[in-house]
Amino acid sequence: MKSDHRFRSESHRRAVAVVLAALLWWVLAACGGGGNFDSGSNKESGGGGGTLTIAQSSDIDTMDPAMHRSRINENVVRNVFDALVNQDQSLKPVPELATSWEQVSPTQWRFHLRPGVKFQNGEPFNAGAVKFSIERVVDPKQASPRASLLSMISAVTAENDNTVLIDTDGPAPTLLAELSVNEIVPPDYVKKVGDAEFAKKPVGTGPFKFQEWVPNEHVVLKANDDYWGGRPKVDTMVFKPIPEDSARIAAVQSGDVQIAAEIPADLAKSLTGNVTAKSVRGTRIFFLAMNVTKPPFDQTPVREAVNKAIDRDTIVKTIYQGFARPLNQPAFPEMVGYDKGFQGYPYDKQAASQVLQGLGPVSIDVSEANKTLAQAVAGQLQAAGMTVAVNVLEDQAFDDATEKGASQAYIDSWGVAEGDADVIFERHFWSPARKDAFYTGYANPRLDELIQRGRSTESGQERESIYAEATTQVMADAPWAPLVNPDEIYGVSTSVHGWEPSPIGRFNATRVTLG
Repeated sequence: MKSDHRFRSESHRRAVAVVLAALLWWVLAACGGGGNFDSGSNKESGGGGGTLTIAQSSDIDTMDPAMHRSRINENVVRNVFDALVNQDQSLKPVPELATSWEQVSPTQWRFHLRPGVKFQNGEPFNAGAVKFSIERVVDPKQASPRASLLSMISAVTAENDNTVLIDTDGPAPTLLAELSVNEIVPPDYVKKVGDAEFAKKPVGTGPFKFQEWVPNEHVVLKANDDYWGGRPKVDTMVFKPIPEDSARIAAVQSGDVQIAAEIPADLAKSLTGNVTAKSVRGTRIFFLAMNVTKPPFDQTPVREAVNKAIDRDTIVKTIYQGFARPLNQPAFPEMVGYDKGFQGYPYDKQAASQVLQGLGPVSIDVSEANKTLAQAVAGQLQAAGMTVAVNVLEDQAFDDATEKGASQAYIDSWGVAEGDADVIFERHFWSPARKDAFYTGYANPRLDELIQRGRSTESGQERESIYAEATTQVMADAPWAPLVNPDEIYGVSTSVHGWEPSPIGRFNATRVTLG
C-alpha cells in the first residue's frame, strides 16, 4: 500500500536536515509572495485539455498491477487499470468494475459486473477477465507480491459474462478492501505478449492509456477517449520522479509540475504565490522495527525501554509541525482493529535510561526519505543512554536488508489503504509471512492464532475484540515502536481545479481541469 504498501507504503518524509529545511523555507519565501494553506476543496473551473504533471519521490518499478506492493507504483498504475471495487475518502468500498455485490453465504460472494466495458485494446472486460486476474495473482508460479492480500480466495467462477462468484476458505471480512487494491488485466493480451512485455506496455480499462515510461525520467499517460466513466478532462498525465524535497518544491513553484507529493510538514507554509499546500489525513504507519534475533533487541525489556524512550508528541510538533498523530499501537484511529482503550507505553526517559544506559552501538537502517525522522528517534534513544548510529541506505539496499532480516533495527512506513489492521498484523507479525520477508523475525503462537481468527471472523464487534487482544500481545512483546501517522501534504498549483488529495495517496484526475 513500499507501501510495499510497498502497498508497503514507501516511507515518505524529507531527506533534508532541519537546518537546510529552514534555509529552503527562507529562500522560497523570499522568491514568492503570500502563500496559503488549506484543506478545503477547489471549485472546478477552467477549460479542458492540457497536461497534468505530478512529482513523486521515486520512480515506479513496473506497470504490472500484480507485481508490486508499492504506493508509488499504485499511484501510477491505478490510472491505467480499474479494480472490481474502489474506496471513497472514508476508505469504504464503492462500485467500480463491479456495479454491486452480495454475500451469498459466509464464504461466497457474487459480483455483478459493469456491462459494455472494454480494455483499451478493444478486448472485452467480462467475468473471464476477473477470474484470470485474480487467479494470476494467487498463482504461486506468478510470485505476485500481492498474493497474500487475496490468500483467502479458494475459487473464482464465471457464472456468465457479467457475474462472478468468489469463494473463500472461510469468512473473509477483508475481501472487499483487498479487491480494491487488485486491478483487472486483459487475459488475451497478457497471454499474447507475456509478463515482461505487459509490465512495459500495459493495457487496462482505466481513464488513461499508457504511452511511455522512461526510467528515472517520467511516465506519460494519455486520456482514454472511450473510458466507461467518461473521458478525463486533461489530455495527458505525466509522473516525474523527483527524490529531493527541495527539488519537488522548486518544480511546483516554477510550474514545471502542477502537483508535488510528499511535502514535508515544516515546509508546507513556505509554498507561496501560485502554489497552495493541501492536506488530508494519511493512512501510513511509521515505526521503528527491532530485530528480535539480534542483540540487544533479543531482550524484551530492551524493546520495552526503547518504546518508553521515544517522545512521539515532540516528534509530531517539531518534525511534522502538528500534521501527524502520535501512535501508541500499530494502527491509526480510522482503522478496523484500532483499540481506543489501549494505553501503550508512556514517554518515560528515566525508566528507559535504567535499561538502555551503556547499550550499543546500535545501527538503525533507514532510506533517505526517512533520514530526518530516524535522526530524531536516534537522538532520543541516545538521550536515554543508548549509543545509536543512523545508517542511510539506497532504497533497494534498504528493502533487501529489512526483508532478509539483516537489519539490527530500521525505521520505515507501511501504507494501510485498506483501513484494516489485518494488513499490518498479517504482513509483519504473523509467522507464515516470515517465509516471504523476515523483517524483525518476531513470532508468537498466541498472536498467530489471534491473527488467523481476525482474518476469518465476520462480526465487526468480535473482530475488534480479537485485534484488541492482538494489540496488547504484540505491544507487550514490542518488536515495534510505533511512531506517527502523518497527514499527506501536497503542493498544488492554483491552475489545478477539481482535484482533492486522497487519504491513500492516489491521484484521481478524471475531473481535473487546468487553467
